[in-house]
Amino acid sequence: MRKIDSRHIVFHVLVALYFIWMVVFATLLGMAVFNAYGRADATLTVLFMEWISINLIMGTTLFVVIRLFRNRTLLDKIILYTYFFMAISAIVVVLLIE
Repeated sequence: MRKIDSRHIVFHVLVALYFIWMVVFATLLGMAVFNAYGRADATLTVLFMEWISINLIMGTTLFVVIRLFRNRTLLDKIILYTYFFMAISAIVVVLLIE
């Protein structure tokens, strides 16, 4: 049996949190776009802008911490590309609903 490595477990937990963040953030962006082009509630628009900025900061924090592990595999490339896709999507959504 192999010894349980806590660093390895932490890495996998962070990656799981990152992918959960990605799903939640994509849902939030979708709700913001639906609000802007569906009902156009002004108070919800301001609230969505705050939530998007907070979630982008949290996602950036997760991304930076995962990058500190210096894992150079396919998973690292997937995380890199999906993060930049989500960040660009957030900027586009904020510009659209503004």
